[in-house]
Amino acid sequence: NHSYDLLATPSAIDLARFDHPFMDLEVNYDHADPDTVEHIRNSAARVDPTMYEHSEVDNPHDAQISGVRDGLFFGSVVVLLLIGAGLVISTVEQLHERRRLLSALDAIGTRRATLGWSVLWQTAIPVALGLGLALGCGLALGSLLLAMIDSAVMVDWAVVAGMTGIGGVVILFVTALSLPPLWRMMRPEGLRTE
Repeated sequence: NHSYDLLATPSAIDLARFDHPFMDLEVNYDHADPDTVEHIRNSAARVDPTMYEHSEVDNPHDAQISGVRDGLFFGSVVVLLLIGAGLVISTVEQLHERRRLLSALDAIGTRRATLGWSVLWQTAIPVALGLGLALGCGLALGSLLLAMIDSAVMVDWAVVAGMTGIGGVVILFVTALSLPPLWRMMRPEGLRTE
């Protein structure tokens, strides 16, 4: 299997004789107009959405869009971390309110691992539901907006996987910070009353 370069017009050669033919179209354009590259890309997408476009200069709009995307990703990470901090505080408060019950459970032989798993699920369920809702609404809204401008819908699965991974880290983070207070509140001293 070898690949060869052959420059010819489509009418000069029968393209059906080749396994994977592709056409290379060179366009000269006015470099002074920053929107020219975007016009070429839009025209190429109308001809074939899978067409690869390579320009000699980067479109300045790409840097702006990339900056907005990075800002949104960073903002989402900050929001997830704030949610995690709020979950840590609320979980520790709930454990503190139930310290007598936790001590009683420990006294009757409830395994600490069982209560540890309960803290994990108490954190995992709301975070997973929130991420699922955000993903579903985001995909629906993004698809609607792209459909309104007659553009192909493409999902950046790397970003989706990144946000899912960060959500998993938040779950483990909240659980890890909640376990030491849980072990302390399960001591028999919690059964004493004044």
